[in-house]
Amino acid sequence: MSRSTDVINKTKGPAVAVNICFNEDSSVDFGAIHNYIDSLVTKGVPVILLSSGSSEYSFLSQEDIWRITEVIAKANAGRSLFIAASGAWDIRTCASYLKHADDVGADAVKIQPHPEIHADRDRYLEYCNRIRTGSEIPLFLLDPPLSLAIEMASDERIVGAKVHSHDDYYQMTRDTKDLDFATICAGQMGTILFGHQLGSPAYLCTFAPFLPSIALEFFEKLDTGQYEDAIKFVAKYEDPWLKTAVDVDWMYAVKIAIHMAGLYPNNRVAPPYKATTPEQVKKVHDSLKQIFGPALFE
Repeated sequence: MSRSTDVINKTKGPAVAVNICFNEDSSVDFGAIHNYIDSLVTKGVPVILLSSGSSEYSFLSQEDIWRITEVIAKANAGRSLFIAASGAWDIRTCASYLKHADDVGADAVKIQPHPEIHADRDRYLEYCNRIRTGSEIPLFLLDPPLSLAIEMASDERIVGAKVHSHDDYYQMTRDTKDLDFATICAGQMGTILFGHQLGSPAYLCTFAPFLPSIALEFFEKLDTGQYEDAIKFVAKYEDPWLKTAVDVDWMYAVKIAIHMAGLYPNNRVAPPYKATTPEQVKKVHDSLKQIFGPALFE
């Protein structure tokens, strides 16, 4: 079995986009990240991935990103699929990162060429060809142009895509269904509910970073064809949580929930974000208590 086939086969179920834990001085708490990954994997999360948004790449140094990648790979120890992620970097930096991710034990890397490159097919393909000269690690694409993703799906090294646009996600899933290509839903449980029926194997669940059991239970309903129950699941859990998360601000809400679940020692976001307020904490606490019951995070 090729590396790419192995990655595609393991791209199944809820994926956690890793939020970063920060110390009081805004440095990265690598020990907390190690423990967090170990806990997620122990709880059965099948896919761990880095994300330039959720993982706050804009506020990390390259050294931080390289080390975080290594820490996650070590904590995971091959138990779950680990998809590392590049930033919108120049070719040499991205190629170097691909080699580093491969060397430390990541299974694949999600790449994101600069937005200006997306509009030019030849530049996009040239970028993708040049960055992979130093490593054979399989690659996911982040929000690729739809026509290009369908074209590149036949490339053995390109194993899938993480997609935010609902329309592109559904169309890409339809058009690559019979190819060795995995579309990862970057939206909500309600989106994968229909995407799964089209052939999408994985999704970023809004609960998975702090309550993986809910994400796993929901995916089991999809996998066994219990779609009506899955619809009720979305209405019961995800809809009220998203309302709170949008009101509080997504990054704050997730950090607060991870801390409440005992998975991180604090709920800090990276500067220049303002510090989390007691009002935000109360809103998240009250919302999750109402959704799941008083004993959940006590």
